[in-house]
Amino acid sequence: MVGSHSNQSRRRFMKRTGSAGAMAGLTGIAGCLQSIRGDGDKSSMASISNLQNSYWLSWKKGYEEAAEALGYESNVQTNDGNVSTQQEQFDTAIASNTDMIMGQTYTNAASISLAETCVEAGVPSILAAMIANWYTPQDAGDEYVQFFAPHYVNHAYTAAKILFEAMGGEGGFVHIEGNRGTAPNNGRNVGVDLALEEYPDIERLGQRLQGNWIRSDARDAMSDLVSQFGDDINGFFGQNDGVAIGGHTILVENDIDVPIVGIDASEPGLAKIDEGSITASVSGMGPWQGGWSVAKCHDFLNGHKLTPAERMMSFNAPVCVKNPDEWRDTVERLPVVDAAEYNEAIFEGETPYDWEKMSVVEAGEDSWDPQIDLQPMNREGIKTVLAWDESDKPSNYSMPDVYTDSAAQQEITELYENRFTNNPFEQ
Repeated sequence: MVGSHSNQSRRRFMKRTGSAGAMAGLTGIAGCLQSIRGDGDKSSMASISNLQNSYWLSWKKGYEEAAEALGYESNVQTNDGNVSTQQEQFDTAIASNTDMIMGQTYTNAASISLAETCVEAGVPSILAAMIANWYTPQDAGDEYVQFFAPHYVNHAYTAAKILFEAMGGEGGFVHIEGNRGTAPNNGRNVGVDLALEEYPDIERLGQRLQGNWIRSDARDAMSDLVSQFGDDINGFFGQNDGVAIGGHTILVENDIDVPIVGIDASEPGLAKIDEGSITASVSGMGPWQGGWSVAKCHDFLNGHKLTPAERMMSFNAPVCVKNPDEWRDTVERLPVVDAAEYNEAIFEGETPYDWEKMSVVEAGEDSWDPQIDLQPMNREGIKTVLAWDESDKPSNYSMPDVYTDSAAQQEITELYENRFTNNPFEQ
Protein backbone atom coordinates (compact mmCIF):
# COMPACT_ATOMS: atom_id res chain seq x y z
CA MET A 1 0.00 0.00 0.00
CA VAL A 2 1.43 3.39 -0.95
CA GLY A 3 1.34 6.51 1.21
CA SER A 4 -2.06 7.45 2.58
CA HIS A 5 -4.37 10.12 1.26
CA SER A 6 -3.26 12.38 4.10
CA ASN A 7 0.33 12.03 2.86
CA GLN A 8 -0.56 13.47 -0.52
CA SER A 9 -2.78 16.14 1.01
CA ARG A 10 0.16 17.22 3.15
CA ARG A 11 2.21 17.77 0.03
CA ARG A 12 -0.36 19.84 -1.82
CA PHE A 13 0.59 23.02 0.02
CA MET A 14 3.26 23.50 -2.67
CA LYS A 15 0.87 22.78 -5.54
CA ARG A 16 1.31 25.22 -8.35
CA THR A 17 -1.27 27.93 -8.91
CA GLY A 18 -1.79 30.33 -11.76
CA SER A 19 -4.28 32.85 -13.06
CA ALA A 20 -6.32 32.34 -16.20
CA GLY A 21 -4.27 35.09 -17.81
CA ALA A 22 -1.01 33.35 -17.01
CA MET A 23 -2.28 30.07 -18.45
CA ALA A 24 -3.51 31.86 -21.55
CA GLY A 25 0.00 33.24 -21.99
CA LEU A 26 1.47 29.77 -21.66
CA THR A 27 -1.04 28.45 -24.17
CA GLY A 28 0.06 31.10 -26.64
CA ILE A 29 3.69 30.14 -26.15
CA ALA A 30 2.72 26.51 -26.54
CA GLY A 31 1.05 27.20 -29.86
CA CYS A 32 4.18 28.85 -31.23
CA LEU A 33 6.40 26.06 -29.99
CA GLN A 34 4.08 23.40 -31.39
CA SER A 35 4.06 25.01 -34.81
CA ILE A 36 7.85 25.13 -34.81
CA ARG A 37 8.19 21.53 -33.66
CA GLY A 38 5.53 20.09 -35.91
CA ASP A 39 2.79 17.63 -35.07
CA GLY A 40 3.91 14.09 -34.37
CA ASP A 41 7.47 14.90 -33.27
CA LYS A 42 8.52 13.47 -29.93
CA SER A 43 9.96 16.05 -27.57
CA SER A 44 11.72 16.29 -24.25
CA MET A 45 12.74 19.07 -21.91
CA ALA A 46 15.57 19.12 -19.38
CA SER A 47 15.81 21.75 -16.65
CA ILE A 48 19.23 22.09 -15.03
CA SER A 49 21.05 24.71 -13.02
CA ASN A 50 23.51 26.14 -15.55
CA LEU A 51 25.89 25.44 -18.39
CA GLN A 52 28.87 27.18 -16.84
CA ASN A 53 30.48 24.13 -15.29
CA SER A 54 31.73 20.88 -16.66
CA TYR A 55 29.36 18.66 -14.67
CA TRP A 56 26.26 20.20 -16.25
CA LEU A 57 27.88 20.28 -19.68
CA SER A 58 28.53 16.55 -19.36
CA TRP A 59 24.94 15.97 -18.12
CA LYS A 60 23.66 17.83 -21.18
CA LYS A 61 25.88 15.74 -23.42
CA GLY A 62 24.43 12.46 -22.17
CA TYR A 63 20.87 13.79 -22.28
CA GLU A 64 21.20 14.96 -25.87
CA GLU A 65 22.90 11.76 -27.04
CA ALA A 66 20.15 9.63 -25.50
CA ALA A 67 17.37 11.86 -26.84
CA GLU A 68 18.78 11.53 -30.35
CA ALA A 69 19.28 7.78 -30.01
CA LEU A 70 15.71 7.25 -28.81
CA GLY A 71 14.06 9.68 -31.22
CA TYR A 72 13.28 12.79 -29.14
CA GLU A 73 13.98 16.42 -29.77
CA SER A 74 16.06 17.83 -26.95
CA ASN A 75 15.52 21.12 -25.15
CA VAL A 76 17.86 22.16 -22.34
CA GLN A 77 16.65 24.96 -20.09
CA THR A 78 18.83 26.54 -17.38
CA ASN A 79 17.32 27.97 -14.21
CA ASP A 80 20.37 29.32 -12.31
CA GLY A 81 19.09 27.68 -9.15
CA ASN A 82 15.86 29.71 -9.23
CA VAL A 83 12.88 27.56 -8.21
CA SER A 84 10.31 29.96 -9.75
CA THR A 85 12.16 29.91 -13.06
CA GLN A 86 12.23 26.13 -13.04
CA GLN A 87 8.51 25.96 -12.29
CA GLU A 88 7.84 28.26 -15.25
CA GLN A 89 9.95 26.01 -17.47
CA PHE A 90 7.94 22.97 -16.44
CA ASP A 91 4.63 24.79 -16.99
CA THR A 92 5.68 25.98 -20.44
CA ALA A 93 6.94 22.54 -21.44
CA ILE A 94 3.65 20.97 -20.39
CA ALA A 95 1.61 23.61 -22.21
CA SER A 96 3.62 22.90 -25.37
CA ASN A 97 2.80 19.18 -25.16
CA THR A 98 6.33 18.06 -24.31
CA ASP A 99 6.42 14.28 -24.00
CA MET A 100 8.84 14.00 -21.08
CA ILE A 101 10.56 16.27 -18.55
CA MET A 102 13.68 15.67 -16.50
CA GLY A 103 16.39 17.39 -14.52
CA GLN A 104 17.42 18.26 -10.99
CA THR A 105 16.01 20.76 -8.54
CA TYR A 106 18.23 23.19 -6.64
CA THR A 107 16.51 22.49 -3.34
CA ASN A 108 14.96 19.35 -1.89
CA ALA A 109 11.58 20.96 -1.23
CA ALA A 110 11.13 22.11 -4.85
CA SER A 111 10.83 18.50 -5.97
CA ILE A 112 7.30 18.32 -4.55
CA SER A 113 5.78 21.07 -6.65
CA LEU A 114 7.65 20.05 -9.81
CA ALA A 115 6.85 16.36 -9.51
CA GLU A 116 3.17 16.98 -8.85
CA THR A 117 3.00 19.45 -11.74
CA CYS A 118 4.06 16.65 -14.08
CA VAL A 119 1.82 14.04 -12.48
CA GLU A 120 -1.25 16.26 -12.71
CA ALA A 121 -0.49 16.89 -16.40
CA GLY A 122 0.19 13.21 -17.13
CA VAL A 123 3.75 13.90 -18.31
CA PRO A 124 6.42 11.37 -17.26
CA SER A 125 9.31 12.93 -15.41
CA ILE A 126 12.48 12.09 -13.57
CA LEU A 127 13.90 14.41 -10.95
CA ALA A 128 17.25 13.11 -9.77
CA ALA A 129 19.68 13.86 -6.95
CA MET A 130 17.36 16.13 -4.92
CA ILE A 131 14.13 15.07 -3.24
CA ALA A 132 12.15 16.41 -0.30
CA ASN A 133 12.61 14.62 3.00
CA TRP A 134 9.99 11.94 3.62
CA TYR A 135 8.68 12.13 0.07
CA THR A 136 8.81 9.35 -2.53
CA PRO A 137 7.77 9.03 -6.18
CA GLN A 138 4.74 7.03 -5.02
CA ASP A 139 3.57 10.05 -3.02
CA ALA A 140 3.46 12.08 -6.22
CA GLY A 141 2.04 9.50 -8.64
CA ASP A 142 2.91 7.19 -11.51
CA GLU A 143 4.31 9.87 -13.79
CA TYR A 144 7.10 10.59 -11.31
CA VAL A 145 8.86 7.68 -12.98
CA GLN A 146 11.92 7.41 -10.77
CA PHE A 147 14.16 9.19 -8.33
CA PHE A 148 17.82 8.24 -8.35
CA ALA A 149 20.91 9.69 -6.78
CA PRO A 150 24.59 8.99 -6.37
CA HIS A 151 25.31 7.01 -3.23
CA TYR A 152 26.39 10.22 -1.54
CA VAL A 153 27.66 8.44 1.55
CA ASN A 154 29.84 5.91 -0.30
CA HIS A 155 31.20 8.60 -2.59
CA ALA A 156 32.20 10.98 0.19
CA TYR A 157 33.44 8.16 2.43
CA THR A 158 35.77 7.00 -0.35
CA ALA A 159 37.05 10.49 -1.14
CA ALA A 160 37.64 11.17 2.57
CA LYS A 161 39.47 7.88 3.04
CA ILE A 162 41.80 8.73 0.16
CA LEU A 163 42.37 12.16 1.69
CA PHE A 164 43.20 10.76 5.12
CA GLU A 165 45.55 8.17 3.64
CA ALA A 166 47.27 10.88 1.57
CA MET A 167 47.71 12.82 4.83
CA GLY A 168 49.54 9.86 6.30
CA GLY A 169 46.71 9.03 8.66
CA GLU A 170 47.21 12.00 10.95
CA GLY A 171 46.79 15.76 11.17
CA GLY A 172 44.04 18.29 10.72
CA PHE A 173 41.88 18.86 7.65
CA VAL A 174 39.35 21.50 6.70
CA HIS A 175 36.00 20.75 5.10
CA ILE A 176 34.07 23.18 2.90
CA GLU A 177 30.58 21.92 2.11
CA GLY A 178 28.07 22.78 -0.60
CA ASN A 179 24.51 24.06 -0.27
CA ARG A 180 23.15 23.17 3.17
CA GLY A 181 19.88 21.31 3.49
CA THR A 182 20.24 19.49 0.18
CA ALA A 183 20.45 15.73 -0.21
CA PRO A 184 23.97 15.70 -1.77
CA ASN A 185 25.35 17.93 0.94
CA ASN A 186 23.73 15.99 3.79
CA GLY A 187 24.81 12.60 2.49
CA ARG A 188 28.38 13.68 1.78
CA ASN A 189 28.72 15.04 5.30
CA VAL A 190 27.64 11.64 6.63
CA GLY A 191 30.24 9.92 4.45
CA VAL A 192 33.07 12.14 5.67
CA ASP A 193 32.06 11.55 9.29
CA LEU A 194 32.03 7.77 8.72
CA ALA A 195 35.54 7.85 7.32
CA LEU A 196 36.69 10.10 10.17
CA GLU A 197 35.63 7.45 12.68
CA GLU A 198 38.24 5.09 11.19
CA TYR A 199 41.11 7.56 11.60
CA PRO A 200 41.54 8.50 15.27
CA ASP A 201 44.61 10.64 14.54
CA ILE A 202 42.77 12.80 11.99
CA GLU A 203 40.70 15.78 13.15
CA ARG A 204 38.55 18.33 11.39
CA LEU A 205 39.74 21.85 12.10
CA GLY A 206 36.79 24.03 13.06
CA GLN A 207 33.29 23.75 11.64
CA ARG A 208 32.31 23.01 8.08
CA LEU A 209 31.92 26.27 6.17
CA GLN A 210 29.57 26.73 3.23
CA GLY A 211 30.93 26.87 -0.30
CA ASN A 212 27.55 26.57 -2.07
CA TRP A 213 29.09 24.37 -4.80
CA ILE A 214 30.94 27.32 -6.39
CA ARG A 215 34.55 28.50 -6.50
CA SER A 216 34.01 32.07 -5.34
CA ASP A 217 32.20 31.11 -2.14
CA ALA A 218 34.75 28.36 -1.49
CA ARG A 219 37.53 30.95 -1.79
CA ASP A 220 35.83 33.10 0.84
CA ALA A 221 35.38 30.11 3.14
CA MET A 222 38.98 28.99 2.73
CA SER A 223 40.23 32.50 3.45
CA ASP A 224 38.46 32.29 6.80
CA LEU A 225 39.89 28.83 7.50
CA VAL A 226 43.44 29.85 6.58
CA SER A 227 43.19 32.88 8.86
CA GLN A 228 42.13 30.59 11.72
CA PHE A 229 44.36 27.56 11.19
CA GLY A 230 47.11 28.48 8.72
CA ASP A 231 49.91 25.91 8.62
CA ASP A 232 47.93 23.52 10.84
CA ILE A 233 45.92 22.61 7.73
CA ASN A 234 47.18 19.25 6.48
CA GLY A 235 44.36 18.38 4.09
CA PHE A 236 41.22 19.74 2.44
CA PHE A 237 37.92 18.05 1.60
CA GLY A 238 35.93 19.95 -1.05
CA GLN A 239 32.25 18.99 -1.31
CA ASN A 240 32.51 19.14 -5.10
CA ASP A 241 35.23 19.99 -7.61
CA GLY A 242 34.20 23.64 -7.80
CA VAL A 243 34.64 23.96 -4.05
CA ALA A 244 37.90 21.99 -4.14
CA ILE A 245 39.36 24.18 -6.88
CA GLY A 246 38.18 27.43 -5.27
CA GLY A 247 39.66 26.47 -1.92
CA HIS A 248 42.86 25.31 -3.60
CA THR A 249 43.50 28.77 -5.07
CA ILE A 250 43.54 30.31 -1.59
CA LEU A 251 45.83 27.59 -0.27
CA VAL A 252 48.24 28.28 -3.15
CA GLU A 253 48.18 32.00 -2.42
CA ASN A 254 49.20 31.20 1.16
CA ASP A 255 51.90 28.65 0.20
CA ILE A 256 49.97 25.77 1.78
CA ASP A 257 50.50 22.55 -0.19
CA VAL A 258 48.29 19.74 1.10
CA PRO A 259 46.28 16.78 -0.30
CA ILE A 260 42.87 17.79 -1.68
CA VAL A 261 39.89 15.73 -2.78
CA GLY A 262 36.68 16.70 -4.55
CA ILE A 263 33.56 15.11 -6.02
CA ASP A 264 32.05 15.18 -9.55
CA ALA A 265 35.14 14.33 -11.65
CA SER A 266 34.54 17.47 -13.68
CA GLU A 267 36.83 18.36 -16.56
CA PRO A 268 38.66 21.06 -14.53
CA GLY A 269 38.86 18.68 -11.54
CA LEU A 270 40.36 15.92 -13.68
CA ALA A 271 42.90 18.39 -15.07
CA LYS A 272 43.91 19.28 -11.50
CA ILE A 273 44.38 15.58 -10.74
CA ASP A 274 46.56 15.20 -13.82
CA GLU A 275 48.77 18.11 -12.76
CA GLY A 276 48.94 16.84 -9.18
CA SER A 277 47.03 19.65 -7.45
CA ILE A 278 44.09 17.42 -6.46
CA THR A 279 44.49 13.83 -5.28
CA ALA A 280 41.12 12.36 -6.24
CA SER A 281 37.56 13.10 -7.34
CA VAL A 282 34.56 10.76 -7.36
CA SER A 283 32.50 10.88 -10.54
CA GLY A 284 28.98 12.30 -10.46
CA MET A 285 28.26 10.39 -13.70
CA GLY A 286 26.61 13.42 -15.28
CA PRO A 287 26.26 11.96 -18.80
CA TRP A 288 24.81 8.73 -17.49
CA GLN A 289 22.28 10.62 -15.34
CA GLY A 290 21.02 12.67 -18.27
CA GLY A 291 20.81 9.70 -20.63
CA TRP A 292 19.27 7.27 -18.14
CA SER A 293 16.51 9.81 -17.45
CA VAL A 294 15.58 9.83 -21.13
CA ALA A 295 15.68 6.03 -21.36
CA LYS A 296 13.37 5.47 -18.37
CA CYS A 297 10.85 8.10 -19.47
CA HIS A 298 10.93 6.55 -22.94
CA ASP A 299 10.16 3.15 -21.43
CA PHE A 300 7.26 4.62 -19.46
CA LEU A 301 5.78 6.24 -22.56
CA ASN A 302 5.99 2.89 -24.34
CA GLY A 303 4.23 0.88 -21.66
CA HIS A 304 7.05 -0.37 -19.45
CA LYS A 305 6.57 0.73 -15.84
CA LEU A 306 9.20 0.28 -13.20
CA THR A 307 8.32 -1.91 -10.22
CA PRO A 308 7.73 -0.07 -6.92
CA ALA A 309 11.18 -1.12 -5.64
CA GLU A 310 12.86 0.47 -8.68
CA ARG A 311 11.45 3.92 -8.12
CA MET A 312 14.09 5.08 -5.65
CA MET A 313 17.62 3.97 -6.45
CA SER A 314 21.23 4.93 -5.80
CA PHE A 315 24.35 4.31 -7.85
CA ASN A 316 28.03 3.89 -7.19
CA ALA A 317 30.54 5.56 -9.49
CA PRO A 318 34.30 5.45 -10.11
CA VAL A 319 36.81 7.48 -8.13
CA CYS A 320 39.37 9.11 -10.42
CA VAL A 321 43.04 9.33 -9.47
CA LYS A 322 46.36 9.76 -11.25
CA ASN A 323 47.83 6.36 -10.41
CA PRO A 324 44.98 3.85 -9.82
CA ASP A 325 47.26 1.00 -8.72
CA GLU A 326 48.30 3.03 -5.66
CA TRP A 327 44.72 3.14 -4.39
CA ARG A 328 42.97 -0.08 -5.38
CA ASP A 329 44.04 -1.91 -2.23
CA THR A 330 42.81 1.02 -0.09
CA VAL A 331 39.46 1.73 -1.75
CA GLU A 332 36.75 -0.89 -1.22
CA ARG A 333 33.40 0.64 -2.05
CA LEU A 334 34.06 2.11 -5.51
CA PRO A 335 36.06 1.23 -8.62
CA VAL A 336 39.29 3.22 -9.05
CA VAL A 337 40.06 4.55 -12.54
CA ASP A 338 42.69 6.62 -14.26
CA ALA A 339 41.63 10.28 -14.33
CA ALA A 340 43.11 10.96 -17.77
CA GLU A 341 41.40 7.92 -19.30
CA TYR A 342 38.08 8.86 -17.66
CA ASN A 343 38.43 12.42 -18.98
CA GLU A 344 38.94 11.12 -22.51
CA ALA A 345 35.95 8.76 -22.28
CA ILE A 346 33.53 11.36 -20.93
CA PHE A 347 34.60 14.69 -22.37
CA GLU A 348 36.20 13.88 -25.73
CA GLY A 349 33.92 12.68 -28.52
CA GLU A 350 30.85 10.60 -27.82
CA THR A 351 30.29 9.09 -24.39
CA PRO A 352 30.89 5.33 -24.04
CA TYR A 353 27.24 4.45 -23.34
CA ASP A 354 24.78 2.45 -25.43
CA TRP A 355 21.60 4.44 -24.78
CA GLU A 356 19.24 2.07 -26.57
CA LYS A 357 20.56 -0.79 -24.45
CA MET A 358 19.54 1.13 -21.32
CA SER A 359 15.92 0.95 -22.49
CA VAL A 360 13.94 -2.17 -21.66
CA VAL A 361 11.57 -1.39 -24.53
CA GLU A 362 14.36 -1.07 -27.09
CA ALA A 363 16.74 -3.81 -25.89
CA GLY A 364 14.23 -6.29 -24.47
CA GLU A 365 13.61 -7.73 -21.02
CA ASP A 366 16.59 -10.08 -21.25
CA SER A 367 19.09 -7.73 -22.89
CA TRP A 368 18.83 -4.26 -21.38
CA ASP A 369 21.78 -3.03 -19.32
CA PRO A 370 21.96 -0.04 -16.92
CA GLN A 371 25.73 0.19 -17.56
CA ILE A 372 26.29 1.29 -13.96
CA ASP A 373 26.19 -0.18 -10.43
CA LEU A 374 22.61 0.72 -9.54
CA GLN A 375 20.73 -0.52 -6.44
CA PRO A 376 17.25 0.01 -4.97
CA MET A 377 17.05 2.03 -1.76
CA ASN A 378 15.11 0.57 1.15
CA ARG A 379 13.93 2.69 4.06
CA GLU A 380 17.21 2.50 5.95
CA GLY A 381 19.21 3.08 2.80
CA ILE A 382 17.17 6.16 1.98
CA LYS A 383 17.68 7.54 5.47
CA THR A 384 21.43 6.93 5.19
CA VAL A 385 22.07 8.15 1.64
CA LEU A 386 19.74 11.16 1.82
CA ALA A 387 20.32 11.79 5.54
CA TRP A 388 16.62 11.74 6.44
CA ASP A 389 16.08 12.14 10.16
CA GLU A 390 13.32 10.13 11.81
CA SER A 391 12.55 13.09 14.06
CA ASP A 392 11.62 15.15 11.00
CA LYS A 393 9.06 12.65 9.73
CA PRO A 394 5.52 14.09 9.83
CA SER A 395 3.39 12.26 12.35
CA ASN A 396 0.73 11.33 9.78
CA TYR A 397 3.18 10.09 7.16
CA SER A 398 3.89 6.43 6.35
CA MET A 399 6.30 5.35 3.64
CA PRO A 400 5.05 2.96 0.96
CA ASP A 401 5.43 -0.63 2.12
CA VAL A 402 7.87 -1.55 -0.64
CA TYR A 403 10.67 0.29 1.14
CA THR A 404 10.53 -2.22 3.98
CA ASP A 405 9.75 -5.24 1.80
CA SER A 406 13.05 -7.14 1.88
CA ALA A 407 11.96 -9.69 -0.71
CA ALA A 408 11.00 -7.02 -3.25
CA GLN A 409 14.22 -5.12 -2.57
CA GLN A 410 16.34 -8.24 -2.97
CA GLU A 411 14.62 -9.18 -6.21
CA ILE A 412 15.50 -5.83 -7.78
CA THR A 413 19.03 -5.89 -6.35
CA GLU A 414 19.65 -9.22 -8.04
CA LEU A 415 17.98 -8.09 -11.27
CA TYR A 416 20.28 -5.08 -11.62
CA GLU A 417 23.35 -7.11 -10.68
CA ASN A 418 22.51 -9.59 -13.43
CA ARG A 419 21.69 -6.96 -16.02
CA PHE A 420 24.84 -4.89 -15.37
CA THR A 421 27.17 -6.58 -17.87
CA ASN A 422 28.77 -3.68 -19.75
CA ASN A 423 30.83 -1.39 -17.53
CA PRO A 424 32.46 1.33 -19.65
CA PHE A 425 34.96 1.95 -16.82
CA GLU A 426 35.93 -1.62 -15.94
CA GLN A 427 39.14 -1.46 -13.98
